[in-house]
Amino acid sequence: MAQPETDDPNGPGPRREVILEEYDPRWAEQAATWIARVREAGGDAIVAVHHIGSTSVPGMFAKPIIDLMPGLRSFDAGFEIGEAMAALGFDVRGEFGIPRRHYFHREDVHVHAYAVGEGQWRDQLDFRDYLRAHEDARNEYADLKRALQQEYRFDPREFSNQKSEFVAQVLERARASRG
Repeated sequence: MAQPETDDPNGPGPRREVILEEYDPRWAEQAATWIARVREAGGDAIVAVHHIGSTSVPGMFAKPIIDLMPGLRSFDAGFEIGEAMAALGFDVRGEFGIPRRHYFHREDVHVHAYAVGEGQWRDQLDFRDYLRAHEDARNEYADLKRALQQEYRFDPREFSNQKSEFVAQVLERARASRG
């Protein structure tokens, strides 16, 4: 899954530190609360909302930030929800370096909205589901993130970039396993 190339993935402001934590079961509860809020705010522009990213994988070492992925009825529907997302405290950031994505940012929640089936929609779900189902891959990813945190603690962009090869390998495995 691509990372933004032109903007800091952690938002504006002072240099950010990559902080990782052991899995917290409250992340699922927080995600469920935010899913309900986002669905309500988006109305009929949103078809579904998924909890994605490392906080969606039980047992995964992660940045304590909830990532959500609303499925939009169309790409243009993402423009319709901007005002409602702003009312929930999100910064509306447009594509933010990833084509065909609508990105909404809060310090504690990142929302990556795609038209269902477009952009990174399938990859995000495949990656999450593969890690949930394969403890060996989950452990390998956690180990990689621990090592990268040591080297790139104050460089979030490079921390993300260094995970790209592993992510691509997992996606290949996920695609092969679903046929």
